[in-house]
Amino acid sequence: MTVYIIHENDAWLPPFREAFEALQLPFVEWNLSKTHGYSLTQSPNPDAIYFNRISPSSHTRNHRFSCEITSQVLEYLSLHSCRIINDQRALSLELSKVKQYVELTKSGIRVPRTAFVASATSLNQTETAQAKESFLQTLRETARDNFFDESTQKWIPFVSKHNRAGKGLGVHLFTDDKQLEKQFETLLTTNTDAEEFSVDGIYLLQEYIKSPQQVINRAEFIGYKLMYVIEVDTRQGFQLCPSDACRKTADSKLVKQSADEIKHGFDIRPIESLNEREKQLVQQLENFLEQRQIEVAGIEWVDDGTNVYVYDVNCNTNYNVAAETRFFGSMHGTIQLGQYFQKELQKLK
Repeated sequence: MTVYIIHENDAWLPPFREAFEALQLPFVEWNLSKTHGYSLTQSPNPDAIYFNRISPSSHTRNHRFSCEITSQVLEYLSLHSCRIINDQRALSLELSKVKQYVELTKSGIRVPRTAFVASATSLNQTETAQAKESFLQTLRETARDNFFDESTQKWIPFVSKHNRAGKGLGVHLFTDDKQLEKQFETLLTTNTDAEEFSVDGIYLLQEYIKSPQQVINRAEFIGYKLMYVIEVDTRQGFQLCPSDACRKTADSKLVKQSADEIKHGFDIRPIESLNEREKQLVQQLENFLEQRQIEVAGIEWVDDGTNVYVYDVNCNTNYNVAAETRFFGSMHGTIQLGQYFQKELQKLK
């Protein structure tokens, strides 16, 4: 009885290894950043759980096709009726914020006002000036149509995002279309940071929801049920990946704050600290995940003091061990996950 961890980033695995070894849970790491060959007629291990935790940001680690390969591997596993945690439904949601917002809206969950601009050609230096100008013009028009109030002649603050995202890449705050044009014009002209290009050619423009406390919340779910809520200080920027491995690479790029202003950046909240809006949202999110058979997820929301808005669904969630240790006294998320896998493996007997 084994757990196969389908992934593409070794840097995120140490907490999982430590927890699963402590639980004496047999596991195999299936790294899809490497080359593999498959026969559709060869049956995979039937006494196993296959845990999909592939990341939509895999392309930023030069694993450009890991997500596409994972999709085919999941099809192969489903052919043989394997037990998959976070199957094609989770992967499909993970790879498209547009799909996330559509599905959340269908479930009656509030999301920020969002529009998207798509380019069918790669926006790099080899493209013609005409194609780039057409893209910029569409950006300007879409921004003005959605975030400019004609009655007051004022702009509603908005952010740009990648549709297939990860690590906060491509997220910038704007208060008018001139800033937007300058940001993208610089990108298209200089191409100083290839990671700023959206890998699927789809760029989102989204209303900026401001939290009075300058925080966002990330709810972690295992087995469709809430495990805990972690509060994240947003004054350090938009790169909000909770993994300790993420923090090491992001810290050099973050706006520095004094220790008095930001103690930890990530802190787990007592359940009793949730307000009524948040408690109702948690119930909605549990139903949302169960209806779509997404067993493990991290879902982010922001509360503007009046409404709560969900803006990101992560199906390859990581945990912040430092915050867990402060709150629980030890590593928690990966232990809970391992115990969930143990129960699911028992069902296969």
